[in-house]
Amino acid sequence: MKKIYLPVLLSFLIQLTFAQQKVEIRQWMVTNTQQINLPAFADVKNVDGETFDASNLINTTQIDDESLKWNIKNLNDDSLLFDQTKNNNLFLLKSYLSVNRWTKGTLNITLNCYYQVFVDGGPIKTKNSADANSNKIQLELNRGNHEIMIKAITSEENVKLAAQFEYADKFKNCNATVSLNPERYFTINDVLEGNHVSSAQISPSGKYVMINYSETVHGSGKSKNYTAIYDLNNNQNICVLRNKDVSNVQWTPKTGRLSYATNFEGKSEIFVYDIETGKEQSVADGIADLSSFSWSPTEDFIIYSIYKKAEKPGDLKRVYGAEDRLPYFRNRSFLYKVEVSTKKITQLTAGNLSANLHDIKPDGTKILFSTSRMDYSEPPFSKQNLYEMDINSFELTTVWEDKNYAGYCQYSPDGTKLLVQGGPECFGVIGVNVSDGRMPNSYDTQLYLYDLSNKKISPITKNFAPTIHSADWVSENEIYLSVGEKDYIHLYKYNLKSESFEKIELKVEVLSDFDIAKNKPVAVYSGTSISTPQKLYSLNLKKESSTLISFPEKERFADIQFGKTEPWNFVNKNGTTIYGRVYYPPNYDEHKKYPVIVNYYGGTSPIERSFGGRYPINNWAANGYIVYVLQPSGATGFGQDFSALHVNGWGFDAIDDIIDGSKKFLASHPSADAENVGCIGASYGGYTTMLIQTRTDIFKTAISHAGISSITSYWGEGYWGYTYNAGAAKNSYPWNRKDIYVENSPVYNADKFQNSILLLHGTDDTNVPVGESLQYYAALNLLGKDVEMVLVDGQDHWILDYEKRIQWHYTIISWFDNKLKGQPQQWNELYPEKNL
Repeated sequence: MKKIYLPVLLSFLIQLTFAQQKVEIRQWMVTNTQQINLPAFADVKNVDGETFDASNLINTTQIDDESLKWNIKNLNDDSLLFDQTKNNNLFLLKSYLSVNRWTKGTLNITLNCYYQVFVDGGPIKTKNSADANSNKIQLELNRGNHEIMIKAITSEENVKLAAQFEYADKFKNCNATVSLNPERYFTINDVLEGNHVSSAQISPSGKYVMINYSETVHGSGKSKNYTAIYDLNNNQNICVLRNKDVSNVQWTPKTGRLSYATNFEGKSEIFVYDIETGKEQSVADGIADLSSFSWSPTEDFIIYSIYKKAEKPGDLKRVYGAEDRLPYFRNRSFLYKVEVSTKKITQLTAGNLSANLHDIKPDGTKILFSTSRMDYSEPPFSKQNLYEMDINSFELTTVWEDKNYAGYCQYSPDGTKLLVQGGPECFGVIGVNVSDGRMPNSYDTQLYLYDLSNKKISPITKNFAPTIHSADWVSENEIYLSVGEKDYIHLYKYNLKSESFEKIELKVEVLSDFDIAKNKPVAVYSGTSISTPQKLYSLNLKKESSTLISFPEKERFADIQFGKTEPWNFVNKNGTTIYGRVYYPPNYDEHKKYPVIVNYYGGTSPIERSFGGRYPINNWAANGYIVYVLQPSGATGFGQDFSALHVNGWGFDAIDDIIDGSKKFLASHPSADAENVGCIGASYGGYTTMLIQTRTDIFKTAISHAGISSITSYWGEGYWGYTYNAGAAKNSYPWNRKDIYVENSPVYNADKFQNSILLLHGTDDTNVPVGESLQYYAALNLLGKDVEMVLVDGQDHWILDYEKRIQWHYTIISWFDNKLKGQPQQWNELYPEKNL
């Protein structure tokens, strides 16, 4: 037998352990050079005794993009980029490095210049010397194509470059490649960063559009908000407002002037500004605690609301009713009137209840407002009173008292009727349309006409399947509606004469908001589509044609590659069609196998096909997953009978639909890897996820964010637990429906848990308290189940902090990669093992 000496064996093992893979970066896009001049007195020492040299330029010089011309450069062994260049010439280099999984490695750069290195737009390394020493830059690359850019300033005649990317052998299947192709995948930074249209309002004349933008900066996550005034006739901005102290910007309803509030030393002042003349006028001042304001149609007066915070109760607080648990419940809102001509202010409401303005009568003679009080005798545990007030005499007329399930109301154009948004039972059974034995879903919002003279009620959406999001009564016979229809949000027009609905074709699949000009048949709207970010359009209401106004993210998304999407529906055990959709990875190959993520909510609303959001499905697909999204029984937007299945449906039909649908989906999609399927849901969907792992073994792993493990503790402790259950579990309580509160609570079924789960929760969650995940983790941990928990410090129900949101996102991706792809490296990097 041949002897192997110990030193040789150790050397071999060390080489094996630290084996490196390497890819040369020889393909570059290179710009022409720009001469950079040193500033005056550069040779004079500053107060610190230092002179200014070329190394300082790398941080201070801005690039003149218009004068740059890009050329392709393939480096040879001599690595020569330029010869016979002058000192202090600036140029850019760009190449693209692609990996098909999360990869950790080293970027080695040798360049005899001063330079900065940027990866995906972010600076990662600055070299303040022009020697030819190599720099080693540690990189963590997520799946996709990454831009490597170098900004350099010359110091010698001959410029040479050598670059490689090295990575450990454990990442050898990352398929690292170099190219000049800028196409890339959709990332979490594309969700969180960039410039977005947040809202828009059109002037009464239809000439101008007020566009509110929010721009989030890469790296810091801080936002810059500003407002642009856009001329629809000339298709251009005429001014931009960037004062952060300006709020409540809106058009005046008659003259079309800009109106806004400013705040100084705790007091607000309201102004109007005439775009045509440039004249600004103060119409109200000295207002404390201003919340919002509305103009009368005649512009004679303003109704504004103040928000008054209650005094803190001290260290010990007596709680007066379940809602008094909420720290803000004792705060109150009251209404005031401002006479524009005199600035005279009059308080309109007082007392122990907040007053909420609904509308101002078109002739300016009355206002419509409501108060609400808690009533624990029956669901929904609150009662609304609606009032009309004569704005001159203060005479008060009660429209209704102690109304259940009532929401927002507005006047008809002639002021004789009201358009009422409310639940199916807002006016008893007149708006209800469900099968025998089912209870209507109070979250399935309906529309009613209410005649103020004879109190006659007409339920106009009773037989209309979509759920109402908002409505605008624009003329005697036309009401425009934003509605949730399946997983879309559409715009409809309702004709009061023919009692018919007409869908208005838009350029977006999910309408965000819309606004209609008072004196011209034109509107503006914004929205997204399944693979398209927010866009703003104008809409000709006569021709029903749309024109793009603003797409601020056009350049950012020009090179992003999306996979295909398609609908996929199935018929459940009750013979009902359950709608869904599929996202495929970019460059999908039907002959390959892909891991699968199943996503759902299971609560009272569908997962809309909107773009981005808290759970960016396009990004999950970009990470190499087939994603199946379904809308199980109980969601609104499919008709009242379907949404009624949510009521007292905890743990019943929705769970069955998800399991049944997932099995049928896997059976009908050969490229879906049935051995590597995960599921994810949040809030009610987190509850669904916790419970579903006790009902089936088809999901190899699961992720629950802010899930509910005990319906009882959520019902009693969550800020809105018992009020949400007034609809979701109507007339059902822990003492009379143990089949729901105990038998269908995940924690009481923990012994039946199968496979694995990751529990995510914000530590400051007031909606679903963090204890819901803590107690489920404790149960599964004691039972020896495969469970992990990650708590996000200081975050509520939604993860909003920029840096925490990014880490939370990669926690989700790395967990799925670990469990469904057998790639534990990123998860272990984020959460290394500790011997506690």
